[in-house]
Amino acid sequence: MEIVNNAHPLRGGESVLLLDEALIQEEDGITRVVQPCVKTPFVMEPDADKPWEACGPGMSKRIHLYGTALYDDLVGKYRMWYFGRMGPHWRVPDGNYQIPGLYVPRTDERPFHCNGVTADRYGRAFVDNDRGDLTLYAESDDGINWTKPELGIFTFNGSSANNIIWDLHGASVFIDRDEEDKDQRYKAIGFCRRYRSIFLLTSPDGIHWDDNVTVSLPEQGRTHNCLEPVVKRSNEGTFNVIWDPIDAIYRAYSLQRFDDSDKRRVICYSESPSLAGPWKDSYPILEPGNWDDEIARRRYGALRAEFHNMSAFRYGGLHIGLLGVLYVTAEQIPGEKNQIPCDGPIDGQFVYSRDGISWQHADRARTVALPRGAGDAFDRGMIIGTAKEPIIEGDEVHWYYTGCEHTHGEVDMEKRVKRLGRATWQRDRFVALAAAGEAMVATKPLLPPAGTLEVNADAAGGQLQVELCRPDGRVVDGYSREDCLPLQRDDLRWQVRWQNGETAIEGAVQIRFLLNRSKLYSFTFRT
Repeated sequence: MEIVNNAHPLRGGESVLLLDEALIQEEDGITRVVQPCVKTPFVMEPDADKPWEACGPGMSKRIHLYGTALYDDLVGKYRMWYFGRMGPHWRVPDGNYQIPGLYVPRTDERPFHCNGVTADRYGRAFVDNDRGDLTLYAESDDGINWTKPELGIFTFNGSSANNIIWDLHGASVFIDRDEEDKDQRYKAIGFCRRYRSIFLLTSPDGIHWDDNVTVSLPEQGRTHNCLEPVVKRSNEGTFNVIWDPIDAIYRAYSLQRFDDSDKRRVICYSESPSLAGPWKDSYPILEPGNWDDEIARRRYGALRAEFHNMSAFRYGGLHIGLLGVLYVTAEQIPGEKNQIPCDGPIDGQFVYSRDGISWQHADRARTVALPRGAGDAFDRGMIIGTAKEPIIEGDEVHWYYTGCEHTHGEVDMEKRVKRLGRATWQRDRFVALAAAGEAMVATKPLLPPAGTLEVNADAAGGQLQVELCRPDGRVVDGYSREDCLPLQRDDLRWQVRWQNGETAIEGAVQIRFLLNRSKLYSFTFRT
């Protein structure tokens, strides 16, 4: 945000989240409190009658939401592109499933062939797919009750009665409303293990996908053939892509590992003006530090912290991210069957950024925002992945996620069960500036648009008042805390009023919030 005449300009109607310290000049008596989600009593199960989800005796039962959930107004439904993870299953006699056209799986220990075939019909050499990634589709009328339609696109062991649509390791799906070619209105990007690279697909309906197409890029004066990768990348880790409408750029957040003794997981970043590229070289932007390791030791007696995945999206003037933090409690056991590189739980934590690249944690305590469940909950072991971005619906923010009963290093394949759930926050309520008694928050000088001031706050147990000051700190006549009609309830959209009856504000101002036993989340100027 560019400063104009020593004041930060604001956009009309845009929520200013006060977890963003960049706009705060002074605060006293304030504690930052991360707001945990409310979980909807919703779980999508791996279906026992779908061996591409529940893979059979001695094998895993896991569906992941590395992918996309959205409401599609073109069809009037909630839609989800998730994926099933069947393997490694070539070792299991009854697990050598066949899906012609999707090199799944390799048929023995040689990784580069399937029934003797080493390349696809276009001549692209197979690299690897023994893990059995499959992109799956579901839809819903209410976002809670989901159906998995039998699409008949691919056959699974000779039957077309399945919801398999491709084999990306997480599909970031977009509806391109500006696309003139209706056959390419839907676009998906993700990692394909067959070739170990990132590919772009197109579709007329979000169900029937094609990679044998050419995408036109007139602004770049070129085209892209989707048979070619948009990014060459060997690591299958999450590759979550979002569109930033303010900066008009695609941003990608991915998991990669450092080349060190611990092979520590970090979050990397890339960006592109188009899904078809050119994508900038990926580089680390969010790495666990000494304090994260200290939290790991204090909270779980863990060896270290690693950042396992991140989903992030543009939210007004900020970017909000859900970071999956893996607390490594044990290393890999050499020679152990089905061994995973390390063990430990994964928590979901909030991070935020002003530019989508430089990130800060929501609080120093690394408070969990999307907590694992208690007791026998389906997500008691890990919050292992979230949709690439949430669905914002009215005054609620819904983020679909993957939960596990087990921790990261479970070696018993039948105990590797993953299900999908939904976490919800109220609008703007990710982090509160909370006051146990009297407290104050003052912004830096701001240049608001013409309009009225609206505040998102909970003062049900106390009160909140607002006064306006000029950039030099002088209180504006008629806009003091004594003139303010106080908020004494919980309100997502409290319209601030003063006794003079005026609500329109002109010129640069500093906003001073006076809290007493209350919580402050955001403010907005309504034009």
